[in-house]
Amino acid sequence: MPAIQLDHVNIRTRRMAETIAFYRDVLGMVVKPPPMTDDILKGAFVYDPAGHAIFHLVATDKFVEGPEPVSGAAQRGLVDHVALQCSDLEPFMANIRERNIEHKEVDVPQLKLHLVFLRDPNGVMIELNFPM
Repeated sequence: MPAIQLDHVNIRTRRMAETIAFYRDVLGMVVKPPPMTDDILKGAFVYDPAGHAIFHLVATDKFVEGPEPVSGAAQRGLVDHVALQCSDLEPFMANIRERNIEHKEVDVPQLKLHLVFLRDPNGVMIELNFPM
């Protein structure tokens, strides 16, 4: 499973409107709602000039402090996960199953992606994006 390139960084924020304005107005990036919602104040993708999503912004007011990693909207801190574009799903899945690595799989038909979520040894959530 060679990682091809960084796909995007997910940022959870209590200050969605200000965050959108920063990426759009300060950095000059294109900000649009993601395919999963039309409400840009709930979620947004921030694109580079070539049209690649660099950031996925998610509005939340839930943050958890503590030593154990958690998932979803309660993820500690502002950066929720790092996503990588990948190839060769089946050999990768065989490898992580053989190693008994805990993971979660999600299909996102709107994006034509099969997602695999797992954590590195430090508790960092990694999202692996495989084309469907």
